[in-house]
Amino acid sequence: MKFFIYLIGFFVLLNGITANKEADSIIQDSCKKISIVYDFCVASIKENPESQKVKNVDDLIIIALKNAMSNLTHVKGTVEKVLKDRKYKSKAIVKPLHNCIKYYSEGTDLLTKVLENAKLRNYKKVLGSITDAKDVPSLCESGFKGENELKSPVKKGNQVLSVLISICETIIYSSARKNLSTIV
Repeated sequence: MKFFIYLIGFFVLLNGITANKEADSIIQDSCKKISIVYDFCVASIKENPESQKVKNVDDLIIIALKNAMSNLTHVKGTVEKVLKDRKYKSKAIVKPLHNCIKYYSEGTDLLTKVLENAKLRNYKKVLGSITDAKDVPSLCESGFKGENELKSPVKKGNQVLSVLISICETIIYSSARKNLSTIV
């Protein structure tokens, strides 16, 4: 009886090790396509505990999208906190911050649609929405530029968000190319 318990334990452990290697391979192969931010791509995806359960690129897309959505929620929360704490008195900066919240809300809606369509493998709808979502951080930042040249309190957050969405977009495009029949 003890032997069978050890045998079952061994197979469970072996299965876990194999699954992690498979997930790591999928993550690394997908991130290689984004060579400019390879290390960030791998680290940001592996940061999510669900990434170790990845069995294919479709699973990876879901994880990457969830990471981007989480980051978008965080950056939006930062802006809301800045406005709530009234750190800035000037209306010149308050208006762009309110616009950022609007853009982030739209971005959340877009990424939610992308996630829903990615689960259905509807790449045509996924590609349109992810491209629009990619514009959200730059739209927010554009409000701080102009004649006043205001300093954005979320510039770094927007840069990270932009990269996370770009990672999603690249993985989605590479997966979509393999599944051209689902796009047309």
